[in-house]
Amino acid sequence: MDNTLWDNIEKLSAVCRAAGTHLPNEELKALQVGKVAEEAGEAMHAPSTA
Repeated sequence: MDNTLWDNIEKLSAVCRAAGTHLPNEELKALQVGKVAEEAGEAMHAPSTA
C-alpha cells in the first residue's frame, strides 16, 4: 500500500476518534467506512507511479 494513502488513513482515524466524542456510534462508523472506501477507490483509479 502506498505510504501517502496509509498516512491519510492514519490521519483520518485520528480525526474520526476525535469526532467520536461528539457523534453517535452508528454515524461514526458510517463516516469511517465511507471515507476509507472513497480513499481506496481513488487509489485504485490513480495512475501507477511505480
